[in-house]
Amino acid sequence: MKYLYSLLLSGMFFLTGLSAQSGEDSTGYNPGIRMFEKAVSTDDYIQAALYFEQLAEQYPGHWLVMYYAGLCYIQASYKAQGDKLKDEIMDKVQPLIDKAFRLKPGEPEIHVLQAFLYQSRMQVNPEFRGMSYSQKADASLKKVAAADPNNPRAYSLMGYNIYYTPAIFGGGAKNALPLFLKAREKFLAFVPELPFMPVWGGRENQEMINACYKTAK
Repeated sequence: MKYLYSLLLSGMFFLTGLSAQSGEDSTGYNPGIRMFEKAVSTDDYIQAALYFEQLAEQYPGHWLVMYYAGLCYIQASYKAQGDKLKDEIMDKVQPLIDKAFRLKPGEPEIHVLQAFLYQSRMQVNPEFRGMSYSQKADASLKKVAAADPNNPRAYSLMGYNIYYTPAIFGGGAKNALPLFLKAREKFLAFVPELPFMPVWGGRENQEMINACYKTAK
């Protein structure tokens, strides 16, 4: 019985080691993050996504690997030419998000990525997808705000939702600006738990603040 208990205990530590992310994992994540930060084309982002998908073989229990692969594919879709290709690229993202959630259910950053995917899907065809996908994105972002009130990306994406909603329905630059400003405060105060945790969105958020002020003038 004592021997069996020892085996079970060692197995638990082994599984924990597979799923736990630590600062020592920076050597694995950093090359992919640099690829993501330097990417300028669809192919660049896809190469970064493929790096993270391959990294999953080294870190099979890391939700963050799936997260970054999905993020890279979403960014690749914005650089792609043609709605069909955009959708084909984004088709790769939901399975990655689903796997990330299985590895860490309820993780706020994964809900952020889910909302980003919904918004990106909406941008392909705002007229027909706007209401459905904006509501789905809003639901995901409310989960983030409830679980992690200091997540800056949640407020920034909320701002996007409002900004691209017609003013007659409570949207527009004027109503979105407070959310972008709140996001900026959160970005300035944000300290990632690990060196390779997500920090994206600050520059784009400032661009939206500038756009809101320009519209107001």
